[in-house]
Parts: sequence; structure tokens; C-alpha cells
Amino acid sequence: MKHYTRSRFPVCLAVALVTTLIVCSAREANAQAPATPRAPVIEVVAFGVAPVAGIPDDMKLQPRRGDILHRVDAIGTGSAADGEVEVRTMAGERWSDLFSRVGHKLGTGLLASPATAEQMDLLPELQPGKYVRLRAIPDKGAVQIDYVVRPEEVYSILVTPGGLQVEPNSSDPRVVERMRADPSKASLFTATDAIGLPEDIALQLAEIFSDNVDFLRELHRGYRGVLVYEVLYKDGHIDRPGRILAAELTIRNQRLQAFYYEGGGDQRGYFNESGASLKKVFRKSPVEFSRLTSEYTLARFHPILGLWRAHRGIDYAAPMGTRVVATAAGTVEHMGPRSEFGNLLILNHSGKFLTYYGHLDGFARDLAVGSTVEKGQVIGFVGMTGLATGPHLHYEFHVSNGAGQWLSVPPPDVIEIPPLTTPAYFQAVQTYRDQLQVAQSAHFVILD
Repeated sequence: MKHYTRSRFPVCLAVALVTTLIVCSAREANAQAPATPRAPVIEVVAFGVAPVAGIPDDMKLQPRRGDILHRVDAIGTGSAADGEVEVRTMAGERWSDLFSRVGHKLGTGLLASPATAEQMDLLPELQPGKYVRLRAIPDKGAVQIDYVVRPEEVYSILVTPGGLQVEPNSSDPRVVERMRADPSKASLFTATDAIGLPEDIALQLAEIFSDNVDFLRELHRGYRGVLVYEVLYKDGHIDRPGRILAAELTIRNQRLQAFYYEGGGDQRGYFNESGASLKKVFRKSPVEFSRLTSEYTLARFHPILGLWRAHRGIDYAAPMGTRVVATAAGTVEHMGPRSEFGNLLILNHSGKFLTYYGHLDGFARDLAVGSTVEKGQVIGFVGMTGLATGPHLHYEFHVSNGAGQWLSVPPPDVIEIPPLTTPAYFQAVQTYRDQLQVAQSAHFVILD
């Protein structure tokens, strides 16, 4: 068993908490050194990111109750249209991998040229979770790259048809500030990539807390996570990650815990420390979480109306075609074009709630007015129909006041499954807590 001591670093910076703890199951530990473990190995990891800077709150705005306000973008989304891409490096990624991942968005094949490939060894080593900005310069037939390892270590890289030019540059505060304000820094994958956590585990985490956390909008507040999960072996080698067994996620001053438990009937799934199920009637986000959608910033000034606009919904910026899911089980009440919403789908939930999904590029097959859908079912795809200049989903939530009117308020916090009260569950929780506690005293690693 490995133990780690705590190292102290400035808490104002983005950090990833890194540790790995291998805990063999009792059955495996009592075995006579088998060649292939019969039970999964349990791994514990911890990670996190400090609050993202540069996303200001405008105190002049006075929203009405139920309003959710847009805010000015602190940084661009790096679309292909403006010839600029801003990304975070992934664990184990090389420059060739990075160029393959984002080069096509720049509208130039320069990054894939043989001349560039021959001089890759001139580039500084990539570290996970770091900020990289790539910008095409058409008039020079070149690509400018800014790579920020830390505020005092910034590289300016110029890629031309004749080769690469690399210049260490630690005197440009604008690039460093853009890095610190980069909303993608708050992506779940920024910290999990930095510690090499499998993508399947990160996606599991997002799904476990999907009814409690909006992973596309809330992580800019900063977060810390600790996980206990299975690692499956085959023929003595790691085969694939298994299931998350326990998780603790802290966002700002909100602490969430999830423990996996299998009982009978509804007593199967993830529950909190008091035995309450994490599953609720409505999930937080209507956009299917993925590595792509998590990189988009959702704080935006209305581009067409040119004004601050308090309205009854949330805009989810995401790539064209991103799958949109029903936030709860319901019946299709409207499906088709409607004014500034463009292609709009409205779900009715037991006559008590309505949810709106606007600007859709298209609807899921076999859906029609009157169709019933399940929570999490794909109902459409992100588009930019109606009053929109870029692809995004407009989502609204309405509640019936019992008098024929629909009021716009945040989704209710309703739990579907009765809490667990069995001693066996709380005994399992204590075991998981002991494992989580080990990772709480891990080393800090500065991301920026």
C-alpha cells in the first residue's frame, strides 16, 4: 500500500490532486499468489481544479426570480471559422497527436506536412492539462502556437513550410491571462487527463452525478474529486477500467458523495452517505456529456440582439449534432418550428412540468406529438435554427401553477427512490470512506 505526504502550494492556482492507491480485495489477498487476479484491483485517485478566473459577474444586472443570465465570454471557443483553436493537452499526448486532434480546425494542412514531422524533436515536451493556443496566419502561410507550461514558462512556436521556430517567452502576460481564464480549464477532462484517469471513468462520474451537477456549466467554480474504482485484469495485465464504487465531488461549498450498493429491487445503484438515492426526477443537463461538449464555454452575450438578455432558459453551446436528451420522462407536446426557437421540442411531464429544447438541428427518429420518452433518451440534436449565430441548445423549465399558467423556475429537487436503512449499506459506506480518506492527503500538482 502506498502512502503520500501533503505538499503545500498556493491554492489560488489551478491544481490537480494526484495519487494512486492499489487496494487488493480480501479474497485476492488471501489467495496463494495467483498468476491472474480473480477479483478486480481497487484503485483510488484524487484530482481537482481551482476556480476559473476571468469569468466576471456583472453586479449591475438585476435578474428576476427564476432568471438565469448570460455573461460575456472570457475566451473564444476556438472555432474553425476564426482560424484559432484553444485546447488543453491530454495525458500521454505528443505534439503529433495534438496536431492530428486539432489541425483540421485551422483550415491548413501545414501541421501534417513532412517538414513539420521531421522537426518535432525541436518542440518542448508536452505535459498533461496545459494550455495551447494555435492560430493560422494565412498571409504568411504559417501557424502560430503558444504553449503555456506555467506563467514563467511560455513557448512561442512558429510553424512554416520551411520548418519550426521555437522561442521561450515568459514576458507575455496576455497569453498567461488567457490561459488562466480559459473555461476549458474547468473541464472534467483537464484534471483527469493530468493524472491519466481513463476516459470511461470520467464519463461514469459525470453520469453518476448527472441529476445533481451540470458538468457543462458548474465546474468553473472549481472542484475536487476522489474516486474508488475497479481495474479489471486479464492474463496478468490491465484489461480495462471497471465500475466506480465510491466518489466524492466538491464544487465550491457543495459536497456530494456516491456509494455503489447492490441490494434487492430498487436497492441497486448509487446512494449518498445517508442512504438516499442520487437519482431524481430531472437530470441537470439536457446535453449528453462528452469530451467535445465539455470544452465549450456557455457564458455568452446575445450576439444577434446585442444586449444583455435575462430570459427563462439556459443556452448550452455544443458542436452541431451533439445529442440532446430528455431531462425526465414525459410526453411530446410540441415538435416543429416556432419563431426564434427554431426547431423546438416541448415535453410535458405528468401535466406538472414542461421542458423546452430549442434551436435543434433535427429530431430523433420515431418521435411525434404524443410520443412518450424516458429520462436520458435522445430526443434531438444540437443545431442553430431560429435566432442563433452558433450551434447551441436553448433549454427552459416550466412549472404549472394550477391555474392554467406555466411559471419558469429552476428544476425541483425530487428524489424517486426511498433511502436505504440497512446496516449492510452503512458498513459498505464505512469501508469506502476509509479508502477515500487515503487519497485526501495526496500531493498537489500545479496545472498552470
